[in-house]
Amino acid sequence: MSFVFSNGLDDALGAGLLSGILSCIPTTLIGIAMYVLSAMGLYVIAKRRGLNHPWLAWIPVVSVWILGSLSDQYRYVVRGENKSKRKVLLTLNIITAALSVAMLVCAVVLAGKAIFGAVGGMNEEAMLRELLGPLLGVVGMCLPIIGVAIAYAVIYYMALYDVYKSLDPSNCVLFLVLSIVFNVTEPFFLFFNRNKDQGMPPRRPNPTYIPPEQTWQDSQQPENKDYL
Repeated sequence: MSFVFSNGLDDALGAGLLSGILSCIPTTLIGIAMYVLSAMGLYVIAKRRGLNHPWLAWIPVVSVWILGSLSDQYRYVVRGENKSKRKVLLTLNIITAALSVAMLVCAVVLAGKAIFGAVGGMNEEAMLRELLGPLLGVVGMCLPIIGVAIAYAVIYYMALYDVYKSLDPSNCVLFLVLSIVFNVTEPFFLFFNRNKDQGMPPRRPNPTYIPPEQTWQDSQQPENKDYL
């Protein structure tokens, strides 16, 4: 009887695992497609506008440097402002990633101790003492992660707005709102508008200061588009 029950349980676990794997495949493929569209859009814009190291658009976490650089370039060209969104975005992204990894490690330790404590027949008081440290670690990192994530999101969407405005000023607000409400639309906006420069002004003669990461390579621009 126990043999039949064991086989039935194994079959149920196997079926559940297979179902979980199959259900993850479409989500994973969609995620990869969104990432490729976004990276391609940022890469083409950055390369065409002469930013240094446009290939950074393809690297997770670091790709925000390109988005911030495009925003900084636009702010300098249009308003003469020297911003550092690229540095702030990259720093906040790295901090968020580090805190997330640390919280994940604490969660794994917490789960492991709970499982081994239950298997080993540990009493409730002893198990509580064992779980208290990792549990406090997980809870203690939630607030910093939330705070950093909010600051990151605000600066990220400010930078994204600058990029949209440099590409298509007439639709930049619509693009931003849709990107915030429906995050899946952002890669499409970047990809399908990657060759536009409707918000970039004509090149100014004899500029006195042009940061290296904010210059445009004239050799990459069409002859009828003389940009800074």
